[in-house]
Amino acid sequence: MSAIFGMLYLDDRPIKPEDFQAMLQAINNWGPDGTNVYLNGYAGLGHCLLCTTPESHHEKMPIVNSESGIIITAAARLDNRDKLCELFQIPQADRPSFPDGRIVNLVFERFREDSPKYLFGDWSFAAWDKKNRKLFVARDHMGCTSLFYYYKPPLFAFASTQKALFALPEVSYKIDEWQLARYLAIFIEDQEESRTFWHDIKLLRPSHCLTITPETINLKKYWGLNDIPSFRLKSDDDYLEGFLEQFRRAVRVRLRSDGIVATTLSCGLDSGTVTALAAEALQEKGIKLPAFTSVPLYPADHLVPGAITNEWELANSVAKKYRNIDHIPVRSETVSPLKSVHDMFSIIGSPIHAAVNAFWLFDIHRQAKELGAGVLITGQLGNGGVSWSGGSNRILFLFMNGYWKKGLQALRQYKIKHGYSWRQAIKRHILAPVLGPVWKKRSKVLHPFDPVWGQYSAINPKFADHLGLKKAMKAAKHEPFFAKPKQPLWERHRILEINSPLGYIHHFIGSAFSLDVRDPTADIELLNFCMGVPEELHNFDGGERMFIKRAMNGILPDEVCWNRIRGKQAADVALRILDYGQEMESELQMLETDKTVGDYIDCKAMRKAWQDLQNNLNPKTANNTASLLLRGSMAGRFVKKL
Repeated sequence: MSAIFGMLYLDDRPIKPEDFQAMLQAINNWGPDGTNVYLNGYAGLGHCLLCTTPESHHEKMPIVNSESGIIITAAARLDNRDKLCELFQIPQADRPSFPDGRIVNLVFERFREDSPKYLFGDWSFAAWDKKNRKLFVARDHMGCTSLFYYYKPPLFAFASTQKALFALPEVSYKIDEWQLARYLAIFIEDQEESRTFWHDIKLLRPSHCLTITPETINLKKYWGLNDIPSFRLKSDDDYLEGFLEQFRRAVRVRLRSDGIVATTLSCGLDSGTVTALAAEALQEKGIKLPAFTSVPLYPADHLVPGAITNEWELANSVAKKYRNIDHIPVRSETVSPLKSVHDMFSIIGSPIHAAVNAFWLFDIHRQAKELGAGVLITGQLGNGGVSWSGGSNRILFLFMNGYWKKGLQALRQYKIKHGYSWRQAIKRHILAPVLGPVWKKRSKVLHPFDPVWGQYSAINPKFADHLGLKKAMKAAKHEPFFAKPKQPLWERHRILEINSPLGYIHHFIGSAFSLDVRDPTADIELLNFCMGVPEELHNFDGGERMFIKRAMNGILPDEVCWNRIRGKQAADVALRILDYGQEMESELQMLETDKTVGDYIDCKAMRKAWQDLQNNLNPKTANNTASLLLRGSMAGRFVKKL
C-alpha cells in the first residue's frame, strides 16, 4: 500500500522547503516505486508509491486540477473500481491503465465531502481545495490504512506514519501517559480511539473524515456499524448462497496483483476460508498460492491446555484439498522473540498489543518478501464479522430481555448439540456469566493488595496510582475483577473496533517489506451482509459460528470446518524466550539503569518474571509472564526515546 503526507499553514505563511523535504525523507521508504510532491506556498501534499496492482504502475500523485483548484493525494486500492469505472464511463480499453488514485480523484471532484461513502476498499486520501482554502482528509471504513495528524494552529499536518510528523520542528516527542498506562495494563475498554501514544498526535479513526479551514476543524463519522440494516431473504439457502457469493467477491478483488499473492493460514475458520477461496479462484488460472503457517519449535500443550498449540496439521488439510496451495511452515528457528519486538517497534514507532506474536508476524512478512510476493492476504477481522459466534452471553440475555421461549429453545439446542445435561447447559450459559465476576471479586477480597494487572503487566504501581488507573478500570467494568456480562451486539461491535487498529499495523509492517497486506474479512459489502442477517443463523441448531461453517461445508475440510477447539498462536513463546537468555538479561539491565524508564515501568516485576520463567515454568502463568516481559520491553524502548 502506498503512503501520503502533507501540511498546511492556516495563516498563509509559506512552508519552508527544508521542512517539507524532512517529511519526505522520513516517509521515503514507503515509496519504493517513486515519490512525488506538490508544494505551493502554504500548502503541500506528497505521495509515496508502492506498485502492487497492474494499474498502480500508471499512478501519478498528487493530481492537480487547475480548473477546479483541487489537488489530491491518495493511497488507495479499491474493491469497487469496476462499478466506479462504469459510473464515470471510463472506456474498457482505458481501464487497465487507469489507477485507483485517479478514480478517487474523480469521486471527490463529483461528491466532495460525501465521497468516502462511495469508496470501498483500503484507502486514505487528502484533497486540498485551493480556491476555498479547505483541506479534506479521510480514511477507509474499517481502517485498513493508517493516517495520523497534528493540529495546532496555524499548522495542520498529516501522514501515513507519525515519523513524518516528527520531522517537523513544531512537533515534539511528548508521551501521552494515559495511553501508555492503558497499554501496559491492557485496558482497552472505554478509550478514545483517536488517541495515540504521543500527546500532540492523533490517529484519524476508521470511517472518519476531517475538514480543515483557517477557522475550524470538523471531524465527521461517515459510516458506522449501527448504520447497517437487517434484512430478510426468502430461505435459509439464500442467506448461505448470498454470504458465499459476497465472500468469493471479497477475496477475488483482493487477488488483483502484478505479482505473487500469498496468504497467512492458521487452523481457524477465517484464514482457512480466505485461503480456500483464494486457492479456488487462482486454481482456475493455474496459479500457485503460497500459504504461510507459524508452527512451534517446542511442544506447548502443557502451557496452553485446551487449545491447539500446533496449527500445522489442520492448516495442512486445507492445503491438501487445493493442489495449487504451496504450504510453507514458518518455524522462526533463528528469530528471537525479544529482537522481533525491537524490530517491530523500530517499524511502527510505538508499542503494539500483540508483542508475543511479533516474532512469527515479522518472519512471515520476511519470508513472503523473499519469495517475491507483493501481496499478503489475511483473515484478521473475521471474528466479529464473518465468523461471529453469536456472543458469549447470548442465551443469558435472551432470558434477561424477556425472550423466555427463545431462551429455552436456544438452551435446549445447545444441550443437544454438545451432548450436555440440563445442569451443564444452565451452568455454562446462565450461572457462569452471572457468578463469574462475583467469584473474581471474591479472589480480590482474599488478595486485596494485589493490583488488578499484577499477573500480566509491568506498569509502575506509583505511575498507575498517579493516573487513577484502578478507579478508571473499575468504572469501565474492565476485566478481570470488575466485569459484567456483555450484551451480544455490544460485544460484537467491540470485537470489530478493538481489532480494527490491526489494519494500520499491517500497513506499517507491509510497508517495511514492500508488501500490500489485504484482508477480505474487512470488506465493507461482505460485512454489511454478515451484520444484516438474522442473529439466529450464527447459532443455528445450537452451535457457534454456524453461519460460516454451514456456508463453507464442503469447501473447507470437515476437520477444519467443524472444529470447536481454538488455536493458540505463539504458544511456545515462553520457551523461545529462554533460548535467548543472555539477550533478555542484557535488556533488563539496560531498562533497570534508565531512571526515566523506571518512572513508568516496574523493572522489579520484569526481573521477577524473568527469574520465574527460568526457575519455574508454570503452565498457568507462562504466557502471562512472556507477555509481561515482551510488552514491558517494548514500552521501555518507547519511553527510552525521550
